[in-house]
Amino acid sequence: MYKVSLKKIYSLKKKHIGITSITAYDASFAKFFDDLGFDIILIGDSLGEVIKGEKNTHNVSIKEMIYHAQSVSNAVKRSYVIADLPKESCSSNRKILSDSIALFENTKIDMIKIEFDEKNIKLFQKLNDKKIPLCSHLGLRPQFINKKCEFRIYGRTEKEKSEIIRNALLAEKHGAKIILLECVSTSVVKKLRTLLKIPIIGIGSGDNCDGQIIVSYDLLGISFNRLPKFIQKNYICRNVLEKNIKDYINMIKRLPDKC
Repeated sequence: MYKVSLKKIYSLKKKHIGITSITAYDASFAKFFDDLGFDIILIGDSLGEVIKGEKNTHNVSIKEMIYHAQSVSNAVKRSYVIADLPKESCSSNRKILSDSIALFENTKIDMIKIEFDEKNIKLFQKLNDKKIPLCSHLGLRPQFINKKCEFRIYGRTEKEKSEIIRNALLAEKHGAKIILLECVSTSVVKKLRTLLKIPIIGIGSGDNCDGQIIVSYDLLGISFNRLPKFIQKNYICRNVLEKNIKDYINMIKRLPDKC
């Protein structure tokens, strides 16, 4: 079994083969997804919602990210492993740098994902100098969301379209190795496919990306908060899970006859 490398991910883009990605937060699910053949496994700060039961990702700590990244990266043998840098780590450039190093050095991950902020762009080169590959997250950035109305498609206006394209090119220029686009309009994705050399992974951004990522708990249909509208219902596994688990419950309820 070979380990998926960044070079392999780039070759998938070049060959026009979709890059498959999914989130995991513990060793068991990570091993399961790894064995299934996912190219990328992400330890997302979405654990704030699906694991901790909170309304958003804002209160995830670097200690929690390291803990879950250790659990996942210890179990994965094949997939390329990426971990989110949480919101609390992005309060200053110094903290971004120190927490990124801590997350990378205390786990077996291959890359760190950072939600794009132009104020922090100069740190990309510093992290690259320390041989820490980066994925830049653009479009809908959950760490920046404070209102429900901000959960929407980005890039529909000319201003937003130009901004996302500009920021993606800026991220690539400063050393980002992968771009993740969340809830970005199809027209922006198509344009970026012609401009960027690095792979584009999408979530809720249509099927024109180089690959797709999904929150595993959304795929299972069991996320603590409601499912995103862009989830394709025919892939949700909840009905199968419910049936099998209910069958198990009913079997246990049927106790043997008394002796």
